[in-house]
This record gives sequence, structure tokens and C-alpha cells, in this order.
Amino acid sequence: MSADDPLLDEHTVVPYLGGRGIVDPNRATARFLGGGVSNVVLAVDDDDLHLVLKQARAKLQVADDWFAPRERVLREAEGLTVLASIDPEAAPFTVDLDPEALTLTIERAPDDWTDWKQRLIAGDIDVNVAASLGSTLSTMQRATEGGAGLSADLTGDTEMFDALRLQPYHRTSADRNPDLADQIHSVIDQMAATRTCLVHGDFSPKNFLVGSSGTWVIDFEVAHLGDPTFDPAFLTCHLLMKAIHLPQWDDQFAAASAAFFAAYLPGAPAMDIAHLSRQIGCLLLARVDGRSPAEYLDDAQRRRTYALGANLLTQPVDAIGDTWNRLKETPR
Repeated sequence: MSADDPLLDEHTVVPYLGGRGIVDPNRATARFLGGGVSNVVLAVDDDDLHLVLKQARAKLQVADDWFAPRERVLREAEGLTVLASIDPEAAPFTVDLDPEALTLTIERAPDDWTDWKQRLIAGDIDVNVAASLGSTLSTMQRATEGGAGLSADLTGDTEMFDALRLQPYHRTSADRNPDLADQIHSVIDQMAATRTCLVHGDFSPKNFLVGSSGTWVIDFEVAHLGDPTFDPAFLTCHLLMKAIHLPQWDDQFAAASAAFFAAYLPGAPAMDIAHLSRQIGCLLLARVDGRSPAEYLDDAQRRRTYALGANLLTQPVDAIGDTWNRLKETPR
């Protein structure tokens, strides 16, 4: 199979994995998993073997035209492998990588695990999960400072990050908000000049699988050597949007953010809080005016998200906790 062949589905994935010697094609079963905006995602079972296969799409399934190199699956495989080498409990095991068909097969989480986004939306806001993520991120960043343990491809190329983050998020927001364009481009320039450690690039609740026995970080497809503020900013953006969407739990989301940073900051690279604030501002604006708007925000919540984003971008905070004070000051 090559990258030019049709994408795999629930009918073709079992013969494909059987041909690679991973499953018994006479016994294994397959089904589509949820999500799949940027990838085909399939669950495959063969007795006690429970797998997930991902195959990258060239065009993402969103309203705007959004294309990205399919080779990002190779980047994702390296990111998972690097994190597993640093903390084996923090990432699933990589079973197979096919650089010709551009597929990645990994172990599947236990059935009782869910992504953290589902739990947060349901009001299950566990500060212990937030703290574990802070510890995992700081450990990963310290272990990869200066590109330690990373391939030349990952350290030398930011094409995936540009195609899947900067272009659809920051640059699109700048185009659609000319009054804020200079500030947004300043953040982009500072990111480009900061190549410190491994950056996940999609450090979002949907990419944390949580269960009674632990937490996994997945989806490293835009991983690169870059700016350490991006991942904590990305998570903070998501927690702020959840608090805007679910104001009855805004104090719990603030507590989760505090627990994350309490675990993250002591071991993380030196942090420029003002730059972090501007990063959060850019990301909040992008989830309103970028190519991937947050689907769960209503019109009033989008206006509040926009106002908070513009405030954090143009008037950055001096302490991370002040981000949440700014949220309380932003009219509903």
C-alpha cells in the first residue's frame, strides 16, 4: 500500500494490518472511532490485542479549505516515542509505523478511559489530572532542551506546525482582525525565534486520555522544537473557553489551571509570563475567528472569548493567576 491509495476504512484495515503481520485477518474486527477531523481513526481488535490506527488526511474536515502534509503522521510517531522514552506511563506504545502508507498503529486505551474534554464538559474537573499534565509537560520540556533526543527532521522543520497551527490560527486571525494584526505577528515572530524544547502543539483536553490507572498524552502530529510557552498557553486557552461555556464551574476550571501551573512551573524552562499571556490571547482569538472555531461556544460566549483574547494580547498579565481575574472582569 502507498500514500496514493485510498484511505483505509473499517473494511480494508484488517487485511492491511494482517499483511503487515500485526493481526490475524481471519479473526480481527475493526470500527471507526469518533473524531477524525485530520485523520482516519480506526479501532482494531484481535483477541487481547486492542489497537488504534491513524492515517492522515490531506484535507481536514472543517468548513474552510484547510490542507496539511500527510507526512505529519511520521512526526506524531516520533513525538509519542520520545515521550514514552521519557515517561513510559505518559504515552501509548507504538506498535507500527508505515512511512509508505502513512499510517501509525498504537495500543488503545482501556475501554473505561475517556478524553479529558468529555470529563470537563460533564463537570468532572479533576485537579489531579491537571497536576499530572503539568508534571508531564515540564519533564518532557526539560528532557528535550536544546533538541536532546530529537531527530534532525523534528528539530529542523516547523512545516507541520505552520500548516496546522500558525496559518489556520494566528495568521487567519490576523487577516480577519487587522487592528490586532501587528500584535499577533509579533507573537509569531517571537515563537519563530524561540527554539528551546519539544513542543506538542496540540496540548488540548481532547488529546489527554484519562482513566483510573493513569493519563496519556496523544496526537503529536505538529510536534517540533520550539517555544515552551505554546503548550501551556494552548491548555490555558481551552480551560478558559470551558469556563466561559460553563460559568457555573469557572472556579473549578481556575483551580485546575492553578494545579497545572503549580506542577509545571518549578521544573519547566524559564517562562516569560507576558509572552505566555499574548500566546493565550492569540489562541482565544483564533478559536473565534480562525479556521477551527470552538464548536461549543454560542454567540455571546464567542464575544466574551474574543474580548478576553484581545485583552490578554494587548495588555498582557504579569502573573498567570491574573488571567483568571481578567476572565471575571470580562462582561458576559
